[in-house]
Amino acid sequence: MNGSIQQQLEEICSGISSVPAFRDIEILKTAIHKEHSVYHIRLIIDREVGVDSDLCEAVSRYIERRVEELPPPVPLFTIEVASAGVERPLLKAAHYRKFKGRMINVITTLRVKNRTEFTGLISDADDNAVTIQDKYAGLTALPYAAIKRAHLVYDPRSDLNRKP
Repeated sequence: MNGSIQQQLEEICSGISSVPAFRDIEILKTAIHKEHSVYHIRLIIDREVGVDSDLCEAVSRYIERRVEELPPPVPLFTIEVASAGVERPLLKAAHYRKFKGRMINVITTLRVKNRTEFTGLISDADDNAVTIQDKYAGLTALPYAAIKRAHLVYDPRSDLNRKP
């Protein structure tokens, strides 16, 4: 592995999904920054069947082993692996398509229909925009370029309908 420590850490994190035990994991976000000679590695992960603390610990241990295999001097580092949670962030077009029909909350950087916050069901999603059925604004197309942040809205009924 060549390159800076930062690049090496990024390669370790991006390679997680190629590990057979972690093939079903989706890495939603990776953040690596250096503060006072310590590298802080933070991952947000998700998978279809959910993420528990055992999975977060297994991913964390995998990263730890890989970092410790780097050529000396091994950098000082911390690792945080977290679940996307029930209000999972939506970060790219594929996420909106995947959750079509689900309730989401969106904050925009631009005013759309004189609003910057929308909550509603995803009715459509293409490569340029997501269309949601907001109870106040109606059917509204929101360009991805105008979305500041978006996440699923947790519906406790989905937990009640889940089969053991």
